[in-house]
Amino acid sequence: MTLMKIIIEIIIQTILAFFSILFFTRILGKQQIAQLSFHDYVNGITFGSIAATMTTDFNQRTWHYLLGLTLFAILTFLMEWITLKSRKARKVIEGEPLILVHNGKILEDNMKKARFNLKELNSQLRSKDIFNVDQVQYAILETDGSVSVMPKPEYKSVTVQDMGISFSPEAIPTSVIIEGKLILPNLKQHGLSRAWLKEQIQTHGVNDLQEVFTAAYDPIKQKLYIDLYEDDLGKDKVDISETYNTKDQS
Repeated sequence: MTLMKIIIEIIIQTILAFFSILFFTRILGKQQIAQLSFHDYVNGITFGSIAATMTTDFNQRTWHYLLGLTLFAILTFLMEWITLKSRKARKVIEGEPLILVHNGKILEDNMKKARFNLKELNSQLRSKDIFNVDQVQYAILETDGSVSVMPKPEYKSVTVQDMGISFSPEAIPTSVIIEGKLILPNLKQHGLSRAWLKEQIQTHGVNDLQEVFTAAYDPIKQKLYIDLYEDDLGKDKVDISETYNTKDQS
């Protein structure tokens, strides 16, 4: 087999593998990324492994790997359908949430059952802005490995509703400029014009849209957020990098 023929076969098999993975993951849904359970994690590794082998292995025909990918996708879809229809099957395949902390007390038996150590628990709690286990009413290990935390009532953050303060509804801002490009349909959606937009960006000392990294319009507040490519932070600039002076400070 000549070098050119090998290169062509690698290109063809790589393209087939890429679009096969893209096709099957779109069919199976977004939970491969958004709700990565242990079952989904194994599926992702297997799909990637088959596709990677398919791109470089010439000992097997390409359709063998395509058939393997197709069968694996069918089995994955079947397992997901079963877990939707049967609670018992879902319990076996995906597992169940486990309570790790109850009323400030760590449940060691459940920690051992989940093979979850104290370091991991403290890390998960800190990510929820909790630095003391005694502040936790419930900490629950979800089937995807994340920990959901319910603080004790006295440690919960005060909400606007708790304080009885009136509040206005909020809306998702609409992008009207992305990386210097005008998104005209979004602009017209809110009855805005190019002239209005140009006037707004000029208040930031900018005359060219290409100088704007992003701009988003809030229809409730009727305000435009603008971020430029060149941000003049001046004295407000903060450097959080770890820098050390190698000279002796003594």
